[in-house]
Amino acid sequence: MGRFGTGTIPIVHLNSNFQFNSAVKLIFAISNNTAMPPKKHNAFMTFVLEWRKNSAEGRNLTIPQAVAHCGEIWQNMTKQERGPYTSHAKNADVLARAKKEPMNSCGQTISSVEQEERAEAEKQMQMKRDIDRIVLRGKAQHDLENTKFIFAAFNYFAKTNSSIYIPAEFAACLFSLRSGKTSIYSSLINPGHLIFGQSSESQQHAETTHQLPLPPSAMGESDMGRLYSNILEYLRSCQTNEKPNDPLVVFTSPDLMPVVKGCFRYLACDMEDEDEQKIHVYDIQYLFYVLKNEVMEVADLPKQDINKSVTDALFAKDFFEYHSGIACQYHEDRDRSKYCTQSMVARWSYVFSDYMCGDLAIKPLPGKHLPPKQESKFKVINPNLNPDDTSMDTSFASFSTIQSELKQEHSFVPTDHTAFSASIENAVDFPSLNGRKSKASRQPLSNHRNAQGPKNDWNVPASKRSVNETEFDMSRH
Repeated sequence: MGRFGTGTIPIVHLNSNFQFNSAVKLIFAISNNTAMPPKKHNAFMTFVLEWRKNSAEGRNLTIPQAVAHCGEIWQNMTKQERGPYTSHAKNADVLARAKKEPMNSCGQTISSVEQEERAEAEKQMQMKRDIDRIVLRGKAQHDLENTKFIFAAFNYFAKTNSSIYIPAEFAACLFSLRSGKTSIYSSLINPGHLIFGQSSESQQHAETTHQLPLPPSAMGESDMGRLYSNILEYLRSCQTNEKPNDPLVVFTSPDLMPVVKGCFRYLACDMEDEDEQKIHVYDIQYLFYVLKNEVMEVADLPKQDINKSVTDALFAKDFFEYHSGIACQYHEDRDRSKYCTQSMVARWSYVFSDYMCGDLAIKPLPGKHLPPKQESKFKVINPNLNPDDTSMDTSFASFSTIQSELKQEHSFVPTDHTAFSASIENAVDFPSLNGRKSKASRQPLSNHRNAQGPKNDWNVPASKRSVNETEFDMSRH
């Protein structure tokens, strides 16, 4: 017997094209975990089975021997004699279809699909109950601002058919409203090889996202078992559970949830000793919604305008998406910090802090609640001062800083060309236009047109000209 995915494929001997096609259908059905189409009952086989049952000679024969013996008998039977067996075969087909469950277009029974949907809905409800329990526990202890959460993200090279992802990069961080982003764990991953036939798809995915080199040239940790052990150790150090075997909870974005789950499954396969402690991957946007509601209630602020759609829109804005200095050095050098997992978990921390720390009167700290301070990128110089005097030069690190500084200097009046205003009729402002006539003394355009004649008017449309008014150069025709 051989293994293919989750199904078992028997080794068969193929003696004809019909057997070959049947074997291909069997392999396809088993590998895709779908049911085979029901076989139709045959009138001849109905006759053979009845003959073996009622004949003493037939009971001593095997099925192939009985088929060979009854073949000649069946050929000599008339249509009327075959009629009862044909009707019996058709009735058996109807009964088989009545007993068989209806299927969808993919060959799956409707009941199994509905059962999977109910199981998935139950998982979602359980996830939401667990998130509510975590947040409400911190609120009940009057320590909501110190409740710790772990944010995690994966980049991947390729995806298998069984929803397992081959990881390329991992990052996780510990976050609380009081302390902000306190610790971070990040690692590049070298899985060693890719699945045969997925190199092109993996290369396209890498070029459009993280731009990490593909295996076997990938960078980072190559021992998947050791990497998974290090991740478990970091998660245990960040999360204090009452029981040692309680599941570890990490939060990620909804679009990354299947990626994070699939990458954890891939890493766990190389563990020598199976760890009983499981990792639960939960929706960070639902956590954002629940935590924002409870923060507003603790701060005694109106929360009637807070709903899931509003918080999802705020989270999706990702205000710090293109902020520099928060990604790993590899992605910073290639200007791909948006796709860096270290940047992802850091930005999620900043978004939580930006929308909740003010409600709890928590002072945001650079590098914890906000991105670290950046170097000066430009200078604003007062043009009224001496160019050699640089004592009054001002450097600004952000747009909000320059706005606050300009509001304080009300007496500053720009005199450069960008703020110049003048009248085109004033000869002092425009000396080269000194001889320009005013609008009152200028003749209308119609008079000017009539003076020159319609033939010389370049701006008169052809539809308003007559044939006599149009000149043709016949020398060119």
